[in-house]
Amino acid sequence: MLILAVFAVTLLAVLAVAITAAVRVELLASRTSLDRTQALFLAEAGLNQARAILLYDDRTADTLLDGWGPWAERPLDLPHELRSGFYRVRVHDACGRIDVNEADYEMLLRLTGDPVAAASVQDWRDRGEGLTPEGAESADYAGLPYPYIPRDAPFQTPGELLLVRGVTPQMYFGSEERIGLADLVTVDSESPNTDPNGEPRMSLNEFRNWNEEAFRISVDNRLGSLFVMYKPDVIFEGLSKLNEMGQSGYTSLAQLRTVAGLDWGTIANLVDYVSIEPGSEARGKVNLNTAAFEVIGALPGGSYEVAQAIVARRVEQPFRSLGEVVELLVDLTDGSNVFEQMIDHITTRSSCFLVESMGWTDAGHTHRTLTALLRRRPAEVLVIRQAEQDWPLPPLDENAWVIGRR
Repeated sequence: MLILAVFAVTLLAVLAVAITAAVRVELLASRTSLDRTQALFLAEAGLNQARAILLYDDRTADTLLDGWGPWAERPLDLPHELRSGFYRVRVHDACGRIDVNEADYEMLLRLTGDPVAAASVQDWRDRGEGLTPEGAESADYAGLPYPYIPRDAPFQTPGELLLVRGVTPQMYFGSEERIGLADLVTVDSESPNTDPNGEPRMSLNEFRNWNEEAFRISVDNRLGSLFVMYKPDVIFEGLSKLNEMGQSGYTSLAQLRTVAGLDWGTIANLVDYVSIEPGSEARGKVNLNTAAFEVIGALPGGSYEVAQAIVARRVEQPFRSLGEVVELLVDLTDGSNVFEQMIDHITTRSSCFLVESMGWTDAGHTHRTLTALLRRRPAEVLVIRQAEQDWPLPPLDENAWVIGRR
C-alpha cells in the first residue's frame, strides 16, 4: 500500500508540473498574441496619423519640411506614446523617386551604373525580345538553374528588380558607398496636374481645331487677369507652326521657348498653369523638393552640378512652384539646355506616399510594422496597398536623411 501511495503521489506531482507548464505556455502564447494585436493597432494609429497630416497638409508644394517629412518641427519618426505603447512613422514621397516603369534607358543607366542592368530593366517591362542591344531576352532567364519568364509588362513592385538580369542584391539594397535602388525607385508616382489654385492646368493642345479668337477667349476665361502675361497669341502661333510641320501639337513645355519664342520670365510664370498632358494627375514626374541627390542627377539634363544647385536651393528655401525651378535652372551653366531636357520630368507637388508605421507595446518585446501606399485626392487620402511586417523600423538616425541634403 505504501508503494502504491508513493507512486500515486509521484504521478500526481508529475501531472501537476506538466499541467502547470502547459498553462504557462498557453498564458505566454495568449500574452504574445495580445501584445502583437496591440502593436498592430498602435501601428494603425500611426498610419492614420500620417493620413490625417497628408490630408490637411498645405498642398501648394510638398517638401521635407512638411508635417509628414523628416525635417518637420516634430518628425513622425520620433516615438509617439499612447496608453498601451508607442508608434513611429516614416513617410516617403513616392514622387521623390524615379518611376521605374516610366524611366528611359539613360535614366536607368545613371541609376544603376551598369548598361546591362539598365537595358535589361527596360526589356523586362516592355513587350518584345531584346529591345536594346545589351538587354536580356527570355532565353537568358530560361537558362538559369531555376528558370522563370520575364514579365514583359510594367513592374508591380520595386523588389521585382531583383529578378532582372544584371541587378544584384548590392545594387538593389545598396552599400556604404552607394545608395541602393530600393531607396531611389518606385512603381507608383502620381503628382497633381493642377495649377497653384487646385484647378486643372490648361492643356496647350486642346485648341488644335480652334481659331485664334476662340483660343484667346478660352485663355481669358481660364486665367483671368493673367491673360496679358501669357501672350496667348504667341502660344497659338507656335501651335499653328507645329501643325504645319506635321506635329499634332506641343510635345514638351520646352517648346514654349524653342517654338513659341517666349522669354524666360513669361515661361517661369506660365509653367504652373499649362500642361501638355490631359487629366488631373501626371505620372512619372520627380518632386525636386524631396528627391535624393542621386535621383536628381539621373534625370534628363541632370548632373552633379545641377543636383548640387537644386539641393542647396531647397535647403535654403523649398521650391513653391515650377516657376521658381525655371528661374534657378536658367541661371546655371548651359541652363537653357538643362531646362529643355528636365522640365517635363519634374514637379514640386506629390500625390503618392509610402508609409512605414511601427507599433510596440509598453513591454517593448513585441512590435508590428505596417507598410502602405497612400494616394492623396482632393478630399481624402486612400490606402492603395497595405501589408504587415515582422521586422522593426531601424533606429532613428539624425543622418538618415542626409541623402537629400548633400
